[in-house]
Amino acid sequence: MADYNLDELMQWHYGETKEEADQIVSEIMDGKRTAIISYFEPYFETVSDIIEDEVLFEYDNDQLQSLLEERRDMYPQCGDINVLTNWDGEPQCVIRTKGFGLMHFGDIPIEVAELEHGDTNLEVWQERKSEELLEQFSEKEIHSRTILSIEIIEVLEKLSFH
Repeated sequence: MADYNLDELMQWHYGETKEEADQIVSEIMDGKRTAIISYFEPYFETVSDIIEDEVLFEYDNDQLQSLLEERRDMYPQCGDINVLTNWDGEPQCVIRTKGFGLMHFGDIPIEVAELEHGDTNLEVWQERKSEELLEQFSEKEIHSRTILSIEIIEVLEKLSFH
């Protein structure tokens, strides 16, 4: 396994809380999770001036990929190597981005969903993701977003432990 200079690599954690961040890094290190699927809105703040949200929701998955390609420098790219930390910023493992894209929530197939949580039932995964959205948005906002939401999908490969 290659040695990496951790000081030269970008370092971050996934998750909005200590519990979530530490759980995600643990699942990645254990090999239980090889993808992160998250609601796109926080990542597209710079796009909002260019494209109205209502129009963006009407994009098909191919158009979403084209939009992503136009702004490629803002997002991870296949082959990127980074350090995943816990909430406290302590390096846990080195990861490589194997894939990155956008897709409508309702179009995500079970093969992609199971990379995130190991779920083998698409309905169970969709319910779990809807619960995560409810933590970010009101129930009124969730009604339309659950069906129309666009997800960022990042497929990861764990390269080494720290």
